[in-house]
Amino acid sequence: MNKALLVGINKYPGCPLAGCVNDVTDMADHLVRRCGFREQEIRLICDGRATTAAILERLPWLVSGVRAGDRIVFHYSGHGAQAPTRNIQGEVDGLDEVICPVDFEWTDAHMIRDKDFAGLFAGVAVGVEFVWISDSCHSGDLERNVPLTACASRTAPVASNPCRTVARRMPAPGDIAWRIRTAEVEELTGPGRFPKSAATLNVALLAACRSDQTAADAVFNGRPNGAFTRALLHALDGPLGGKPLAAVMEGVAQALARGGYDQAPQIEGSEVIAGRPFLATTG
Repeated sequence: MNKALLVGINKYPGCPLAGCVNDVTDMADHLVRRCGFREQEIRLICDGRATTAAILERLPWLVSGVRAGDRIVFHYSGHGAQAPTRNIQGEVDGLDEVICPVDFEWTDAHMIRDKDFAGLFAGVAVGVEFVWISDSCHSGDLERNVPLTACASRTAPVASNPCRTVARRMPAPGDIAWRIRTAEVEELTGPGRFPKSAATLNVALLAACRSDQTAADAVFNGRPNGAFTRALLHALDGPLGGKPLAAVMEGVAQALARGGYDQAPQIEGSEVIAGRPFLATTG
């Protein structure tokens, strides 16, 4: 059995992006063209349809009924954020990394936290080839926030033309920003990447950057994409495609560095899956 759920969001009210829908349609094409998936095994949810409720409604489909030998993919391209948590005394006691559905508004009802994903994915059986791709920012460094309207000219990692980039990071309102700063000053969040419990799950997480970095939304030859997703697909379509995922991610990191992108892609979770080629198991 193969299943893929791909979420791409450009049309955020007030904070639009450009390359996220291209990311997931490019990934869907790759899964069909190179990985043996059929179109009916892939579900896309994009832009205004990618609400919190809609994403949470589809995630159980992705993991239900899968067994050893099956292959599943969850790809998210869009804004990311860190959200403060409070203890029973009402004090800020940590940060959760979150993805931002199109109706994101800094409330629990309109965000999906790392702990939500951990609960949903915890029951995936050993032997399932589960790859989770996150092309979004998860940075809490508010003192160096990258404004969405300020773009630096950079060289694309897999193209020769210069491109314009913006950060896939949702700016926090003042009160939320202060809570995040409080957590950082008090060192209430560790250095780990999203999600903190990935190592306990049977999933390989391919993340666009560290938790203290931003992920670039860029333009390549006139076409928008996430710099990470584009570099990843370029690597998978090349000689690295048959190499272990860990080696693929090393190649992606080198490509992003050559392009001048200040983001270090990460691979976390299952060492078994990381040691095999992308979606190596066939059902």
